[in-house]
Formats: sequence, structure tokens, C-alpha cells
Amino acid sequence: MKRILIADPDPAFRKALALLITRRLEVCQIDEAADTGNLIQKLADTCPDLLLLNWSIHGVPGLETCILLRNTYPDLKVILLSMNPEDADAAHAVGAGLICKCASPEETLTVLRSVLAEGE
Repeated sequence: MKRILIADPDPAFRKALALLITRRLEVCQIDEAADTGNLIQKLADTCPDLLLLNWSIHGVPGLETCILLRNTYPDLKVILLSMNPEDADAAHAVGAGLICKCASPEETLTVLRSVLAEGE
């Protein structure tokens, strides 16, 4: 079973995404963080397999957070959450995937399944 950390400032979005994942994927643990400080603490406490990181999380922008996390957690899989699908190239440049927040639940689940299956 996998562990996922959802880092997004919007509590309603976090809860909805967590509910989708819980109901449709076999995930052992889902944790949430509302800002960068909380994110860093949760990463240290839970060692997730996948981080779903808001593009503009409070504290430090998502791209910069991705770059910083690569040094501390080189094996952590990261997917950036953005309102703009055109952010995919920038996400890939820092070694992250991208899920557009306007994507359908099925599109979101397809990306998550693919990333979680990598390295199995």
C-alpha cells in the first residue's frame, strides 16, 4: 500500500482529492498539508511515496519547493497540481508530473496510477 501527501492551501480541494483517491485507489495512508512549513514536517513524519503539491502553495512556490525537495528526498515522486495545463513543461523540467486541477476524476486517477506503478 502506498502513502500519499496532498499539499494544497484549499482544504475543500484536499478533502475532495483525498476522497477520490481513497475510494478509487488502493492507498494505505493519505495525509494533508496546507502550507510549506506543514509540508516539510509531514514529509519528515510520514515518508510518503507520492507528493501532490499545489503549484502555488503558501510559503515557497511549488517549482522551487520541488527543486529543494529533490536534495533531501531524491526518490520522492512529485506531481504538481496546477490550474494551467501549460505548466506541464516546467513541471517536467524539475522532475515532476502535472495534474491540472480542472482534469476529470478519471484523468487524475490515470496519472496517479501511472506514477504509483513506476518502480514496482
